[in-house]
Amino acid sequence: MTTFAELGLSTPLLEALTHLGYEQPTPIQEQTVPALREGRDVIGQAQTGTGKTAAFGLPLLDFVDPGDEDIQALVLTPTRELCIQVTQALRAYGERRGIKVTAVFGGAPIRTQVSQLKEGPQVVVGTVGRVMDLMNRHELVLSSARYVVLDEADEMLDLGFLEDVETILSRAPSGRQTALFSATMPPAIAKLAEKRMFDPVTIKVRAATLTIDTVEQFHVETSDREKPDALAAVLKAERPDQAIVFVRTKIGVDRLTRRLSDSGLRVKALHGDMSQGSRDGVMIAFKDGRNPLLVATDIAARGLDIAGVTHIINYDVPTSPDVYVHRIGRTGRVGRSGRAITLITPKQRHDLEAIEKHAGLDIPAWSEGVTRAAPATDGAAPSPPRERPEPPEAVGSADRGAAVRAEPNGTDPVPEPAELTGGRVAESSPDRSAVEPGAQPRRPRHTKPRQRPEGGRSRLVIAAGRAHGLEPADVVGLLVEGSGLEGEDVERVRVLERFSLAEVPAERAAAAVKDVTGSRVKGRELKLEVIGGEKRR
Repeated sequence: MTTFAELGLSTPLLEALTHLGYEQPTPIQEQTVPALREGRDVIGQAQTGTGKTAAFGLPLLDFVDPGDEDIQALVLTPTRELCIQVTQALRAYGERRGIKVTAVFGGAPIRTQVSQLKEGPQVVVGTVGRVMDLMNRHELVLSSARYVVLDEADEMLDLGFLEDVETILSRAPSGRQTALFSATMPPAIAKLAEKRMFDPVTIKVRAATLTIDTVEQFHVETSDREKPDALAAVLKAERPDQAIVFVRTKIGVDRLTRRLSDSGLRVKALHGDMSQGSRDGVMIAFKDGRNPLLVATDIAARGLDIAGVTHIINYDVPTSPDVYVHRIGRTGRVGRSGRAITLITPKQRHDLEAIEKHAGLDIPAWSEGVTRAAPATDGAAPSPPRERPEPPEAVGSADRGAAVRAEPNGTDPVPEPAELTGGRVAESSPDRSAVEPGAQPRRPRHTKPRQRPEGGRSRLVIAAGRAHGLEPADVVGLLVEGSGLEGEDVERVRVLERFSLAEVPAERAAAAVKDVTGSRVKGRELKLEVIGGEKRR
């Protein structure tokens, strides 16, 4: 089998992976890392738990220059929890290269995050709303970002963030490398990829393998009135070490949590109406094992890697088969086995049939003591779980903006192990573009790491700004199209109220001023001047 060393990763990253105890990449990593290292844009279709964070994070960290304090990479996530999780994983992988990773997300003090951005992180991981807020305040500038990742893009669509994602991508350099990961590929996401990505290679990992190989699945048929009693019977018989009970609505979560608490169970609720501090506290307690039972909406269905979850119970039937896959993907991780039990009413049997068709298996009725061995798709028994000590969890300090997991010595942040090992995936189907014999190979549109020109940089001032409707993308486009500069040549773009600033190679500055002065943008004739230079090598 392929090893991480054979993927061409740098020595510091390989040392970090060895320290974390990982040797072999998952299928999504094995296919994605080489493509990203080649400079290709990548569309990855895979469920959570397959190791997507390492798939895009490892090449990202190899390309970043730790000596450059500009923001060189941006990772967009749909939720705060996923933002925190990706941040702690990238910090662990990139620690030996000295790479700074900052998380920005809503529900936390924006002043703290602004201070962190001023400390010069090379990588920013953020939720869409907070990234937009910081960009509008001109505290987050993407003029040097050469690597942009959209994680869980279909959930961004579901949450209504797609227009903001378009805006963010428009303000990043045109020569960037883009990676998009999505469990499904609805038309809006496909259109976004076609518009904002350049000749992407598509890599797919089949979803069904995640639900068959490691999770035993059952259903319980009951009436709406008797559903609480059916849940109580399941919990009493199964005695889960840790379980997530999924409920469709926030009100339903609160109602069921109170009922279970009144019956003497230690249970916590998790949904989107809770404050960020409350949500963080609930997740930390659940990961620590202090609360064995979590009642949640689908906010917990994606991106949360908690290796100790033994049971998933769908108190309410998922709204779609894809949501079902995401939910039960919270168990059966890291090679462990798990159990998923779905409560249905007689009228919801057709919903169960749709799930069965999607997963390609029959989901039998549950009864106390029944078990069903999860089949292996290749005819062999599933690989036994790799034993590994579970270090305690620790809460990161406020300046790090994320809860991190620590080794017993309290020094090294560690990602949840499932992100690297994932579920057991039996089959993957890459869709890689081949070069025809005799054809010229595709020329990469960017080079990493970037080499600074010997002549240094010069700063240009443009006599137009926000008051005239100008945006950073307008400035980049103006200089690239008007003077023949490459997108990578234009850096440190700042659009202020009445004027804008940008840096270009010093030897090209005078020509750019001459070529662009007199151009009209949004009805205004522009004047440019060179106001200074600096020798940045």
